[in-house]
Amino acid sequence: MSERVPLPPTEYFFERAPWNNRWVLFGIALVMACFDFLSGPIIFFPVMFVIPVTLMSWNCGLRTALVLGSILCVIRFCIQYAWGIPYTLPEAIVNAVLRLGVLLFITFLAGKLSQQTQALRARVRTLEGILPTCSFCKDIRDEAGNWHEIEDFVTSRTEARFSHGVCPECAAEHYGDILAKVSESTRA
Repeated sequence: MSERVPLPPTEYFFERAPWNNRWVLFGIALVMACFDFLSGPIIFFPVMFVIPVTLMSWNCGLRTALVLGSILCVIRFCIQYAWGIPYTLPEAIVNAVLRLGVLLFITFLAGKLSQQTQALRARVRTLEGILPTCSFCKDIRDEAGNWHEIEDFVTSRTEARFSHGVCPECAAEHYGDILAKVSESTRA
């Protein structure tokens, strides 16, 4: 059986290197957390946490992104505590929980959108367009100009599998005399 055809390069820049590397995204999140700390207690940059968490959700999976989002919210709460919270502790906790909820909701949406996009790509990619087929042997020419048997071509690009048989018209055309002898012998 032939091997699966590799996926074509993606059209989105954020699905390519280095944006699809989880360690790069963790590094970006760490840099954003440091920048948030260095900006002081008055200027808040937690909205910038959405970028690495969304990229992580899209490229590395929902679970990893949810963990990163939770870690970033805890870091943000610690940063506020280190700089001296400008409001009471219960208000800070409610603020942190709201921030965590919004970030996790955005992460969840990005993860689900990524899953749907990948499923749609796989479905569209299976077989589309005009297939150049030999009018005699029914082989199919691929994008590189190589010819493949129809079964190999289709199974390498889809989940379809083939089983073979003979239709009544072909049986009559190619095996008509044998079928006639078999039917005569069964009658007798």
